[in-house]
Amino acid sequence: MPLSPRTSKALPGVAAEYLDEQPDGPRIGIALSGGGIRSAAFNLGALQALQERGVLRDSAYLAAVSGGNYIASALMISAAHTSAELENGKPLWGRGSPEERRLRLNSDYLAPGHEGKLWMAASVVYGFIVNYLPFALTAVIAGRLTGWVLAALGVRLTDLRLNGLHLPESAVLTALLAVGAVCVLLALGAVCYRRMSDNPGDYGESAWERFGARVLLVAGAIVVVLLLPVLTRLYALASTKALAWLFQEPPETFQSTVGRIAAGLVWLVAALLAAAAALMLSRRLRARRLMLLLASLAAAGLLLVPLLSALELANRQPRPSTVDVIVLAAFVVVVLGMAVFVHNRRYSMHLFYRERLNSAFALQRERDERGCIVAAPISYREKLYFSDLKPATDLPKLVVCCAVNVTTDDVPVGRFAESFTFERGRSGGPLFGYHDTKRLEQRNGVAGTELTLPSMMAVSGAALSPLMGRFTYPPLRFLMALTNVRLGVWIKNPNHAAAKRVEEDCRSRLRRAARRMRDGWFEPGAWYVLREALGAAKSTHRYIYLTDGGHWENLGVVELLRRRCTHVLCFDASCDRDGEGLDIGRAIALARSELGVDIDLDPRPVLPDSAGLSASMAVAGVMSYPPPGNQQAQLVYAKAVLTEEASWDLHAFKHREPRFPNHSTSQQMFTDEQFEAYRTLGHEAGEKAVTLLNIPARRRAQAVAHGNGRV
Repeated sequence: MPLSPRTSKALPGVAAEYLDEQPDGPRIGIALSGGGIRSAAFNLGALQALQERGVLRDSAYLAAVSGGNYIASALMISAAHTSAELENGKPLWGRGSPEERRLRLNSDYLAPGHEGKLWMAASVVYGFIVNYLPFALTAVIAGRLTGWVLAALGVRLTDLRLNGLHLPESAVLTALLAVGAVCVLLALGAVCYRRMSDNPGDYGESAWERFGARVLLVAGAIVVVLLLPVLTRLYALASTKALAWLFQEPPETFQSTVGRIAAGLVWLVAALLAAAAALMLSRRLRARRLMLLLASLAAAGLLLVPLLSALELANRQPRPSTVDVIVLAAFVVVVLGMAVFVHNRRYSMHLFYRERLNSAFALQRERDERGCIVAAPISYREKLYFSDLKPATDLPKLVVCCAVNVTTDDVPVGRFAESFTFERGRSGGPLFGYHDTKRLEQRNGVAGTELTLPSMMAVSGAALSPLMGRFTYPPLRFLMALTNVRLGVWIKNPNHAAAKRVEEDCRSRLRRAARRMRDGWFEPGAWYVLREALGAAKSTHRYIYLTDGGHWENLGVVELLRRRCTHVLCFDASCDRDGEGLDIGRAIALARSELGVDIDLDPRPVLPDSAGLSASMAVAGVMSYPPPGNQQAQLVYAKAVLTEEASWDLHAFKHREPRFPNHSTSQQMFTDEQFEAYRTLGHEAGEKAVTLLNIPARRRAQAVAHGNGRV
């Protein structure tokens, strides 16, 4: 008997999870981990080492997550926009290349200089206001309408208060309590019937469970309604005290329009301060309980302040004036207008993030006025669609690793995410299938919704989002959604009927306008932000929510195994101060549970000791694919760690920067010294990994000739 309605759909075995057939010879895959600019610098050095040793040229796949994908995608873009004669002995993104030198000047790409920091701050404030506005206005509308409806029925808020242990005097309150009691009794009766009949019905189709859940939700809603009078009274008293303490105003000031606005702003600022504190504490495990408490209070405050303020005003002024009705109608028009015309990508931080990544990593070589070869940024106005990029030089096939967030039972319990990848020809994942990438790029969609390669870079690095796979916390999720801490992106569900519908051309202006309004209504807006807040992301919705690939698997190893690579070079630049090796542990577990691949690897030699030093930068392990074939493969795991043999400048930098090589991922602006330290560390890791790979160059070349190399 199921504990709750679950899916009854049939699931295939692990053999259906593989994308490619077993190769005849070596198939090399390179995995670049997430970690923001720290990972980008480290993995740049690793790729340079592989480039110098010829391994990059002979590899089949390059799977990259977050910061690792910054560099992997940058390499793809430069290769597609640079002619071979401009390499001039300096490979693209090689050591000392124009691209590397350009990136050194832009390692603070997210907010360069004072103007950049002010612009980022203005973007954050703008995003919060536009994101929060429909929720605040809806709360005000709900509060005023509730107060007016109660007044029309002759009911005051005080009539809904409980009279201690005595029977309520209000007939409305008596009715609400009766309905709540009946709902609870019905739910218990449903449970009793199930137990007595022992007839649960088909698995996943229990009508009694659904009925019981719904009547309990009604009972919960009644409890919330009964709390509103108490909360409204407390809000009025607290606002009066706050105005008297902060502004030295008499209590009656709260009854004025200015007083109410001032009180609301005071409580909103307090909620935002609590929100900021919760977000700062979110990365400190020891302060998790305090973080969850502050997040809950802040989220509740952001919703309750406009609701309680409007409800209290409607209770004091039960008869609306003409001005009140006009203002409320204007609020309704604004909310509906935003639902149709304001896509949430217009105010989430995704477009800002995409623009910054484009400026720093989308580079092409050209000659300047002196005839020198330089790396210049590609204009943001040029749409860099992944499916159109055809590298002029030999490169492995790029796999951009993201996570699709799903909170239903389509994914294993507690995971809340599934893999979703982008390649030049195919994109998708095990849950949604694989589709033509051009179809997912939304080239003819609403402005700002097109999915270019810089967009994919931003999605793959969308570490801060309300939905973060297994790392999601419900109170923090709600708070992040309300405050617009949202880097994730909603894209069209390729399996939804609306995505498959082919629209006919309309010559009528009226029909075209109607279609635009219809499409705008269905585009993700505040309703989808609410879904993020509530964790209501389903695989059957019109849009699906993509975030950082690290929310599923932060190394990219599993995606290379899905493509049956025989040799995997994994470069891990994740932050691991305590030397726990969590990311490689998760990758090993996912490889076993998703693909049936057993990985025999002991990472302890690369994990730092109490002094912060590791015995080695890389270790080798064995991977065993399941039958049929029982293919044996090799995994070389290299990590961003410091060893005794490391270059002395790295040890000297460690003395000045004790956090090296584990700067926080939240630190996205590096100095040139920090950038060079991580790049050098990555280069040394790449050299060590190639030594452990131990595939002769002739055998690698044969693999390429037989189709097991680049695609």
